[in-house]
Amino acid sequence: MEPFQEFSRVDRPVLAAESYYSNLSRIYDWLASSEKRFIRLGLALLQPLPGERILEIGYGTGYAQQLIAQKIRNGLSIGLDLSTGMGQVAQRRLSRAGVLNQVELVQSNTLPIPLKEDVFDGIFSSFTLELFDSPLITSVLSECQRVLKPDGRLVIVSLSKDNPLGLMGRIYESFHDRFAKWADCRPIPVRYLLKESGFTIQETYEYKMWGLPVGIVMAVKP
Repeated sequence: MEPFQEFSRVDRPVLAAESYYSNLSRIYDWLASSEKRFIRLGLALLQPLPGERILEIGYGTGYAQQLIAQKIRNGLSIGLDLSTGMGQVAQRRLSRAGVLNQVELVQSNTLPIPLKEDVFDGIFSSFTLELFDSPLITSVLSECQRVLKPDGRLVIVSLSKDNPLGLMGRIYESFHDRFAKWADCRPIPVRYLLKESGFTIQETYEYKMWGLPVGIVMAVKP
């Protein structure tokens, strides 16, 4: 079992998170431009294939949705996000890219995930899992287990606390603890959380983004 790394809580109502990201939706691509490299690396690990059904949790402005739709061709990509503003931006992006017919965007801020069980070949989530409060992370991963097919794969891209944080990581975590409204995500021990939720880890990588550790982990449902 992975050693447990204690991590911070997130004390914010869901409706406040929805409002926050809707307000940022028009400029989010600019604010989060440094995340796109890691999204591409995560999708290369997931390897969506033609005809597959892929779920993305936290589709944001639709950047990953466009890339997934271009890979699966006659498959289906379903995106789940709590922000109506992000949904509007993503809809425009996917329409311009000509892939809207392969995508279904679902706006929901509640659990369980409003989808049937054992239907997805893969699930992708980038810079989203670390936004949930600690008890909710377990619930989200349990739902991923439910909707994935047996042997279905899950790729998580996240600020990582799988290894001890370096100086920049500790500074950022401290800032999050004091000013969570402005630094709402925080590093989490992804490998530990996935194993605790019953997933089998297949591959894991760690990178740096502005000195902060970013983990990319692929796991499968047994």
